[in-house]
Amino acid sequence: MGIYTKTRKDFDSKEDYDMYLEEVEDIIYKLTSNTDVADVEQQVEDYTRQEAALAGVTAGPVDGPPAYVPQAVAAQVLQPAPLQPVQQDAEGRLLPVQPGAAMDRQKWQLMATASGWTQELATERMLHDAFTTIFVF
Repeated sequence: MGIYTKTRKDFDSKEDYDMYLEEVEDIIYKLTSNTDVADVEQQVEDYTRQEAALAGVTAGPVDGPPAYVPQAVAAQVLQPAPLQPVQQDAEGRLLPVQPGAAMDRQKWQLMATASGWTQELATERMLHDAFTTIFVF
C-alpha cells in the first residue's frame, strides 16, 4: 500500500482527506478478508495510473527528487533465493530433509547456542511453570 502516500496537505478540506483515508482502509480490509479482490486490484491499478498521469503533468524541478516513483508491479513478486539447494525426486516433489544429516554435534551445539538454547532451559521452564501456577485458584 505504498502508493497511497498522500498527506493532509494534499487535500483542500478535512472531509476530502477523511474520505481518502476511508478509501484506503476499505482497500486494506477487502484485501485482508479476501472480498472483492479483483475489484480492489483494479481500483488500485486505476489509482496508480491516475497518480502517474497527474505526476507527469505536475512534475517538479529537474534537479529535485522525482514527484512520483512508480511501485513494483503487484503481479511480479520477487521470491528470495533458497539458502541451499533443494532436493527433488524425478516428478518434482520435494524430498524430506534428513535432520542432522550434515550437522555434527559441534555444529548443532553452535546452532542451538545461537538460538538461545541452554542445557538448563528445560529445567528453568519447568520450575517457572510450576511456581507460576501454585497460586492459581
